[in-house]
Amino acid sequence: MGYNFYMRVYEVVDDASTDAIISWSESNNSFIIWNVGEFYRRILPKYVDLGTNLSRFFSNLRSHGFKIVKGRTGVLEFGHEDLVRDKLELMKKMVSDKRKARKAAKSKARKARVQVEFLFQHLQI
Repeated sequence: MGYNFYMRVYEVVDDASTDAIISWSESNNSFIIWNVGEFYRRILPKYVDLGTNLSRFFSNLRSHGFKIVKGRTGVLEFGHEDLVRDKLELMKKMVSDKRKARKAAKSKARKARVQVEFLFQHLQI
């Protein structure tokens, strides 16, 4: 999902026809969902790869390194240090960082499994 997810988020946020629902923030390094209900009704059904419901979409954002930007009331704002308007080249870094994190997690899980297997083999009852 990695690169496609980032590209899809960028595409949705960058679509000027939906600015009343979702758009770039003034700083261009985060995006704002202005109308959550309309986002759910009009955007998510078109782009099921973002998530099939709001909970899944928010979960996908978190798992891809997005953070909630605090400070605004009544709207949802999300940011990622490498999601910046008109800076598509930064998305390559996003994917690379995601892959590194996944590889590190797999390595950690592999080491833990080896340790558990060792403990089971040497368990004396």
